[in-house]
Amino acid sequence: MKITVIGLGKVGMEITRRLCEEGHDILVIDKDESKLSKIYENNLDVIAMKGNGSSARILKSPEVAGSDLLVAVTNSDEINMIACMMAKKMDIPRTVARIRDPDHARDLIVSKEDMGLDLVVNPEYAAAMEISRLLTVALPVHTELFGDGKILMADITMDENMTAFIGKKLKDVELPRACLIVAISRRGEMVIPGGKDIIMPGDTIYLLGHSDSVNKFCLKIKKKKQKMQDVIILGGGRISYYLAEKLNSQGIRVKIIEQNLERCRDLAESLPETLVLQGDGSDIDTLKREGIKETDGFVAVTGIDEENLLLALLAKQIGAKRVVAKVSRPSYTTLVERLGVDAAISPRLNMVSEILRFIRGGRLLSLFLLLNGQAEVFELIVQPGTKIVGKALKNSGMPKGVIIGAIVRGEEAIIPEGNDVIMENDRLVVFALGHIMHNIESLFNLGGSPLEQKPYY
Repeated sequence: MKITVIGLGKVGMEITRRLCEEGHDILVIDKDESKLSKIYENNLDVIAMKGNGSSARILKSPEVAGSDLLVAVTNSDEINMIACMMAKKMDIPRTVARIRDPDHARDLIVSKEDMGLDLVVNPEYAAAMEISRLLTVALPVHTELFGDGKILMADITMDENMTAFIGKKLKDVELPRACLIVAISRRGEMVIPGGKDIIMPGDTIYLLGHSDSVNKFCLKIKKKKQKMQDVIILGGGRISYYLAEKLNSQGIRVKIIEQNLERCRDLAESLPETLVLQGDGSDIDTLKREGIKETDGFVAVTGIDEENLLLALLAKQIGAKRVVAKVSRPSYTTLVERLGVDAAISPRLNMVSEILRFIRGGRLLSLFLLLNGQAEVFELIVQPGTKIVGKALKNSGMPKGVIIGAIVRGEEAIIPEGNDVIMENDRLVVFALGHIMHNIESLFNLGGSPLEQKPYY
């Protein structure tokens, strides 16, 4: 597939790198030469062009002509929208734009088709919705749902008190019926374990299975979280705005601490149900005075990763029951389980996964990147004529590092074994190490251009 990416910031670079690994023909456009030079520093096999991505001259150029998809992820909403509008006029069939301003995002709910946008991604909004889910979900662990809620994946960090697991080989661990450990994260590295692998303190296991079984198992080994009643948010950016709005709608009391006085006034005007305080949230006395010891949730979403992680850890030690930190550098997410922070959210990774899901077509129902993108979990429908149809899993030719963790067939959810046979229209939940989607596309008939695939909105 021929893809043009406009904007080579952190998100643009991440998307370019992943698409390059999957074998697409990539053209990147940016007016900053220093950013374009990073392409060569990272040895990416792409074409780089210096210029304004919303310029008609650039979009009419032979390099852009014939693109199957245009992805506009500059720091300007307006440039992204203009580039996509013009791309449609140049007969580029699919467009993706990053739109972050709340007013723009709301307007586009009803007009994105008129603007020539097939997919609008708002990383701050998506991050806020994920943080809200992490704070309010009853289960004491991070979970993802698949197969219309029939299948659940939970990541559970092992502590020394979990004697039923610690020091035991995987084959000797008693798991609930219809559950499978698909991976283990250890010291920031993801592995697919074998039966002889031993579970160690600090490991995070990824458990996939029937939703009821996983739910009961998690509640058995971890205490159920208390209902969230009040949350302190450190930082007054777009994520804070979206998050406070969402939590307020659920009846949760929210307090935002922001240093910039003008921003405090804007937030107070936009969020009448939220208490907005002007102050230095990195000051321990300020946090204690505002009730950090008693708060149910603490969310650090300043513009500094290190400050977010440090203050989230400190809030946890002081008494906050649930803490979440925003990290812009996905590599920092691997520190979370070591530090004791409950969860870290990377808006960049969330956005990349959404764009990748769109690029890969409508047959990919969901896609999640785990542990700084070291692994992918995705859900798909097996198409008629797919090579894997009619074959037992043990004979399916799955590449190394790939596990089919679940099969949803009609109303039935199956945690498969080697002799189970894959059938047409099965919904599969697949766990894969690394970025090897292009290696298994032929098995599932996921190839093809966006024009051949159902649009994802």
